[in-house]
Amino acid sequence: MITNPKKRRRKAYSVSYRVGWSYLRLITLKKVFGDTFYKKRINKLHQKNAKRVKEGILELNGLFIKVGQLISIMSNVVPAAYGSVLESLQDNTPSSNFESTKENIEKELGDSLSNLFKSFEENPLASASIGQVHKAVLKTGESVAVKIQHPYIEELAKIDLSIIEKLINLGSRIFKIKGMDHVYSQVSQMIYEELDYKQEAQSIQAIKKNCDKINGVIIPNVFTAYSSNKILTTAFCEGVKITNTKKLKDWGLDQDKIAEKLVFTYCEMLLNHGVYHADPHPGNLLVNKNGAIVILDFGAVGYLSDEMRENIPFFVRAIVSKDQEKVLESLKNMGFIAEGEAADKTAQQLIKALTEFLGSGVNIRNLNFDDIKNTSLSELRKNISIKELTSTIQVPKDWILLERTIMLLDGVTAKLAPNYNPLDTINPYLRKLVLKNGGLIKIIIDVVKKQASSLFSLPKKISDFLEKTENGEIEIGLKGVEKSTEKLYKGSQQFIFGLLGVISLIMSFMSSIYEQPFYEKVFITIGAVLGTLLVNSLFRNRK
Repeated sequence: MITNPKKRRRKAYSVSYRVGWSYLRLITLKKVFGDTFYKKRINKLHQKNAKRVKEGILELNGLFIKVGQLISIMSNVVPAAYGSVLESLQDNTPSSNFESTKENIEKELGDSLSNLFKSFEENPLASASIGQVHKAVLKTGESVAVKIQHPYIEELAKIDLSIIEKLINLGSRIFKIKGMDHVYSQVSQMIYEELDYKQEAQSIQAIKKNCDKINGVIIPNVFTAYSSNKILTTAFCEGVKITNTKKLKDWGLDQDKIAEKLVFTYCEMLLNHGVYHADPHPGNLLVNKNGAIVILDFGAVGYLSDEMRENIPFFVRAIVSKDQEKVLESLKNMGFIAEGEAADKTAQQLIKALTEFLGSGVNIRNLNFDDIKNTSLSELRKNISIKELTSTIQVPKDWILLERTIMLLDGVTAKLAPNYNPLDTINPYLRKLVLKNGGLIKIIIDVVKKQASSLFSLPKKISDFLEKTENGEIEIGLKGVEKSTEKLYKGSQQFIFGLLGVISLIMSFMSSIYEQPFYEKVFITIGAVLGTLLVNSLFRNRK
């Protein structure tokens, strides 16, 4: 392992450069020799670069292990070669020798290992970027997992964070993305929180209480008497990695149901309580023989502000109502949109394109670049420059850790249950959240208000038009004015019946989606009455 700061920087930058340059070179050659040349070489290059990255990470160790863990789980984003090569970093990173580990435990807990534990296994069960875990038995007979920090980790953390800070600053200067200044502070905060095992113990206890009513989810108890800032002792829980699909099949467990339970648990943590486990890679998620999910390692815990949580259902209601003004308002409240008229204008164009795209029925889980061609998003590129986009969109502080968590969670569910779509769990949960405190009524009122506003603005526009005509500002020549006026009146009457009838049918359909049978019947009845009036008007005035 490299401990010298200058050498660590050189190694990190050189690995990044070699990987980047190799892909740039192949892409350049593709333009000369064509697609066949490129396709024959790209998979080998992925494999070669994945090994380069792994070797570099193992040599650097420290926080770069976390980088490798993140890459390994991004199965739906990065090439498969990276996942298979880097997967071992999830729970098999280099460990510290037992003598230094023993010395640290005795120093932290103020007693000899033999006095503290009935038995203590010298070989660690797992080793991660910040610490390693040993199985032990307390004098009172409980089996426990003892997590102890690597002796060198604090110094390495300072060095690695300085490298990360420089890379983030470089990226923000190149791409000019607002809110990137939050990224380093959030990453730095996360790392220092992971180095404080007392805080982790408190997080475990808080989240355990919040998730206590979820069946089939286990969060281990903390033994505070055997814990400190650098040692954390919890109940030992049996299980295999959640992505060990072979073992899960041998046990006869339903992988889709496990994935559904995992996503539901995160919905509860995120949207109900606002405190969540922020490191859901497979090394931290186990499944036991009974199909229960065991969540480990609460060093990385995220918090969603009340403003962010409260605006999520507001945002969903606005999307359902297709109310672009309220979509913009909710995004502003959550901190995604910069201040200023120019940002508002660009954001409105972006929101319009996104709502049209989401309304087209595209499968988000299997989204690829081909899906975006010939859509509202593709057209958007012609109207909004990168400069306008980066000056409009900013990254809220709450979002940094949340985005990483969602990415890890999506990668885990993709490996665990490839045919399962997380949206099948998220959508009903959001639906309940949106309907909470009269949400359906609010959606209906929003849609009716919007349609009524459009409808009642029509007479004013006609009045303005007629006033200008009367004042001589507009001259018109018409034949058969009386007959045309009568037709206009009858047509307007039919238009109103038709429009209100369509609105009623839409409300009935929305009530059906949100499982509100009473409102569904009310609106279908109103729609039927208005439909009858429309048919009657058409029949009477067909001449």
